[in-house]
Amino acid sequence: MSLRHNLRVVRAVAAADIRLTLREPLFAIVGVVIPINFLLLFLLFAISGGQAPIAVVLSDQGPLAERFVQAMSNSQSFIIHTTSPADAEREIRAGAIVAVVTVPQDFDAALAAGRRVDVPVEINNLNVDFTNDIRRAVPLSITSFYADAFPDQVVVHAVESDVQAHDTGYLPYLAVSIVVAGLMLAALLQGSVNAARDYELGTVKELALAPVSRIAIGLGKMLGSAALTAASALLVLGVVILLIGVRPLHPLEVIGFALLMIAAFLALGVLAGTLVRRRQQAIPLAIASVLPLFFLSGPFGPANWLGPVPGAIAAVSPLTYAIAAFQHAFHGYQTATQDLTVDTIVLSGFTLVTVALTAFVFGRRGVAH
Repeated sequence: MSLRHNLRVVRAVAAADIRLTLREPLFAIVGVVIPINFLLLFLLFAISGGQAPIAVVLSDQGPLAERFVQAMSNSQSFIIHTTSPADAEREIRAGAIVAVVTVPQDFDAALAAGRRVDVPVEINNLNVDFTNDIRRAVPLSITSFYADAFPDQVVVHAVESDVQAHDTGYLPYLAVSIVVAGLMLAALLQGSVNAARDYELGTVKELALAPVSRIAIGLGKMLGSAALTAASALLVLGVVILLIGVRPLHPLEVIGFALLMIAAFLALGVLAGTLVRRRQQAIPLAIASVLPLFFLSGPFGPANWLGPVPGAIAAVSPLTYAIAAFQHAFHGYQTATQDLTVDTIVLSGFTLVTVALTAFVFGRRGVAH
């Protein structure tokens, strides 16, 4: 068959899918709303887990005491507010804060006289992660403060050499990874729901028996699903860029890799919908598959940090390469051993292989349906 004929098939299948989707707005809304909810849920998790809220009882108002509190602020481990002893005790008993750090009344005088100073730290050790953060960050703050206030007395200094050109916060880094997961979820939902609908409505028989290329049908279904996926992708990216303020360093990379990710995950969604053939099964399958892949694909740092077994799983996950590509597009980081060329090749190859596999499964299942 000629290329022109196949292009007409792709266009006709895509147009038919779009029309059917618009007639059933509920499934279209689900495909747009669920990724946004997914994004907001994980962003709330990131906001609550980034820094430990603590209260500081500043009993000494001297300059050294204030510099010590500033050193704690500079550690980027705390959300600090100063308060009275009574209020601090009430807050920690109510679970509103993780710790109370008390700067004693003779803080400045004792340091000036060379005497030992004890800084009481009361910890609500209900959450072991926050507890360990406090136990590490408070001694680090003391060391940083002392090195700054009495440089002649501190003879050992750490000399830092940064791999990356600039630092980034916990929330901006994780938000980019969540965007990739949101794009994957949106594409999986749209692709699988649209493909499964053909089996429910019986239109799959017409497609299977039509004298047209199976690959053209698969591409057409992907193109039809891409319209709503693009709408969801714009919403997800808009939340991160406009509301959270994570600005991409390479906007063209964001656009290019976003389109490539949508193609790759749409192909996977169409394959899933072809296999399960029911929308009620396709939707939970899409949601359930994204969560484990998200955590196994290096959302918090390079996938190589996960260990040998999770790292091996991450190496075959397309989400790993998508996250690495988007981290570079937004932050300029090279978070993986492979470069952007490898990311592009892997995502492109995954798309082509999945489309071919979908065409094969459709050819066997479509006729047998």
